[in-house]
Amino acid sequence: MFYTLYDFMVYTKSLTYILMGVTLVLFVCFYRFLTARDERSGRPDNWKELKF
Repeated sequence: MFYTLYDFMVYTKSLTYILMGVTLVLFVCFYRFLTARDERSGRPDNWKELKF
């Protein structure tokens, strides 16, 4: 329970920073997943399954 407005604002601000940090980490992981390439051929790992 929050006794003052300041306590509430500090709590919500800290939650916002935590959520933004988690979002940033997940975005970087997702971007690396989307841009993953096979190191030998330079093609995506599932290039045989892709339909063009």
